[in-house]
Amino acid sequence: MTILREKGVVSLPAWNSSEHVSLTIAIPTYNRSDSLCKLLQSVLGQVSDCDEVIVLDDGSSDGTYQKIRDIPGIRISRVETNQGMVANWNRCLQSASRDWICMLHDDDELRPGGIEGLRSACSLVREPALVLHQYRGSKFDGALRFTVSRSCGWSVLNCPTIPSGAVVHRSIIEAVGMFDPRFKYTADLEYFARVAARFPVVVIESPRIITFTLHDTNYEFSTWRKADFLAQYEASQRAIVRHAGLTEDASTEKLIEDRIRRDLLYILDHAARLDDKALVRKIASEFGRYRTGLSFKQKVVIYLAARTGIRCRFTPGGLFRNTPGPTTQIER
Repeated sequence: MTILREKGVVSLPAWNSSEHVSLTIAIPTYNRSDSLCKLLQSVLGQVSDCDEVIVLDDGSSDGTYQKIRDIPGIRISRVETNQGMVANWNRCLQSASRDWICMLHDDDELRPGGIEGLRSACSLVREPALVLHQYRGSKFDGALRFTVSRSCGWSVLNCPTIPSGAVVHRSIIEAVGMFDPRFKYTADLEYFARVAARFPVVVIESPRIITFTLHDTNYEFSTWRKADFLAQYEASQRAIVRHAGLTEDASTEKLIEDRIRRDLLYILDHAARLDDKALVRKIASEFGRYRTGLSFKQKVVIYLAARTGIRCRFTPGGLFRNTPGPTTQIER
């Protein structure tokens, strides 16, 4: 039973299924042996005998291979020279032997029941799909709740953007290919949009699948610091609207600018939470033409951030300095 609708999404109730989905859990890793070992411990405690767990080591120099090579129940694939994130993600897809392939990032925490939640969503949708998870506004409990959207422009533009914990069916890879190395910072955004244009997207709302850790060595933080990040990001947003089938006109251009402005505000917020003043200045100074549409208060905050490296907030009592938190676990 699959319920799909051309626009928007429809909630599906959970029901028991005798069909058992076999998963490949593929973990790309680079120089994070400690967090990788913790993740493997939780993964091995949740997988079944029909699953496989593979680790794709992208030329780590911290002894990753030596630490995990004797752990039973995993298969290791290692390259001597670092190939980069996108190449390693594609190795994950190429190395998998099961039809449903899930990538987990080596610095994330797999929640109890996370694998079973992914497996159930794959089983219940009953056809090749992209399975993702999104936590905005979600209330977690013991129930399995998810939505399914048919391939359409709405699905492309509203596809969640969390690569860790995403599951893709092998037939989708055969149809649309793998991650595009031209989008070296945002390959996941472009890929999910490309898939959503042709296949159903399943979004798990409960249970919680993964908890993310916000720290200054997050890969996305390093990409935000790159001089060409904004140009790359804009290119990926233009690719996304093309996948959505939108024509190039003034309304499409406004949509692109609105999406980039929203995401720059997101980046600015998280850079401030880590008290990374250099990154706060960089992002604030890059708003440029994306200032159009900002409120007066937002413009003041960005002006101050570009000059001080401090993101402030307005309250009824006035303007105050944002106090960043310590390294923390976050929801996206």
